[in-house]
Amino acid sequence: METQKNVFYNVMLAVSQVLFPLITFPYLARILGPDQIGLLNFAESISRYFILVAALGIPIYGVREIAKQQENKLNRSQVFVEIAIINLITTILLTIVFVAIILWVPMLHDELPLFGWAIAYFILQMFYFEWFFTGMNQFKFIALRSFVIRFLFIVFVFVLIQSKSDYLKYMQMQVLLSLLIALINFKYLYSLLDLKNIRLSNLNLKQHLKPLFLLFLTIFSISIYFSLDTILLGFLANNESVGYYSSALKLTKLIIAVLGSISVAMFPQMINLYHNGGEEQFERMVKQCYTLILSLSIPLVILIMGSANDIITLFLGDHFTRAILPLQITAPLITIVSLSGIFGFQVLSALSKDKAILLSAIIGMIFSIILSILLVPHYKENGEAITILITELSVSLSFIYFSNKYFSLKGYGNIFLNQLFEAIPYIVIIFLVKYLIGYFIYRLIITGLLSLIWFCLMHFYLQPDNLFRNQLMRLLNKNRTN
Repeated sequence: METQKNVFYNVMLAVSQVLFPLITFPYLARILGPDQIGLLNFAESISRYFILVAALGIPIYGVREIAKQQENKLNRSQVFVEIAIINLITTILLTIVFVAIILWVPMLHDELPLFGWAIAYFILQMFYFEWFFTGMNQFKFIALRSFVIRFLFIVFVFVLIQSKSDYLKYMQMQVLLSLLIALINFKYLYSLLDLKNIRLSNLNLKQHLKPLFLLFLTIFSISIYFSLDTILLGFLANNESVGYYSSALKLTKLIIAVLGSISVAMFPQMINLYHNGGEEQFERMVKQCYTLILSLSIPLVILIMGSANDIITLFLGDHFTRAILPLQITAPLITIVSLSGIFGFQVLSALSKDKAILLSAIIGMIFSIILSILLVPHYKENGEAITILITELSVSLSFIYFSNKYFSLKGYGNIFLNQLFEAIPYIVIIFLVKYLIGYFIYRLIITGLLSLIWFCLMHFYLQPDNLFRNQLMRLLNKNRTN
């Protein structure tokens, strides 16, 4: 039951991460235009790249280590302090590097005020401590905190951003948001930690360095293709191409975040199960998560690819038509990245197979660099979309290959084929609606409604033994007993 609550709150968080940008992003796209949107995404991408590197492997390693010490307040407090100190040191060092790069590279120095705020945004990220709260299963706190703050952020976007010249205010609001989250976190941390009994002489930072170094190499490799795609596009093409590509990818990543939240919420309990003799239950949870992700992601990929024109028109406007093809190309990432989350950062990480994760990330990094150099100068945003698709596919296949060496994947292929077959009606729905309906908003609404009806019909009525049906019946039975 605790896992179901965690999934609920984490999905709630992810849904808010999707809905809130869907409210603000169309407005920002129309007010700021492709050039300024591209510039903002360029600055954010550089900041997030530094965030990934400064975090080493803490977002994964920290969750794993805190989850192991959930029941011992003193031990988890010591682990928290040790990891936080390491993160502070790397953040200070990389802040110096960040400042030097901005002063040295003319393209960045020309936008000094923007990148000055980007540095502040980078520094404040270390005080999010999401890895600690996730390891402690504090998904309710994370979800409610983020929901309220994001709501306030939306209000300020519509109030303060009125013209293209207001793009700097957007980054300033990002910094204010991060500062507010950090202050709230510090207040809540004291109830979960016993810092009074921590002695600096007892701290052992060295024990974390080797596993963090492996994960750092992994995160660094991942960052090459996960964050540098926008940066490389900015240098090899222009801000306008960044605007089209990042806008399309943002829509895809919003859905990926919702599906990924399911795996994240299950991760701490799965670690506890695996390391405390619950291997069979661990395997069952992985299979359930795999089935759930496929049943949700494959229809979404089909719907986005088939309705990309209408989606871009609705959310971004007619002047973003060059984002249609990148959206169609990157739509399969919804399934691909979600599978990477299961086999890479659920199975392999729970089994502490950090070297396998590293090797998979290096494979992705190699694909990303080579393809970006070959495709981006000529095909621009479409070339980068193809690059990120092939890159993520290579990483996901590597994760599956290594997972199969340590973990039985018998029957997983059949599940995938069954989900593909069950998704055929969505293709039929898209073509019929396009043929019969002329106005794009009506097309989107009717396509969405018919797809939802078919999804419910398939998973709640036509299949007698289905994960969705079983969970619904369990919930109904629980309410009856109460």
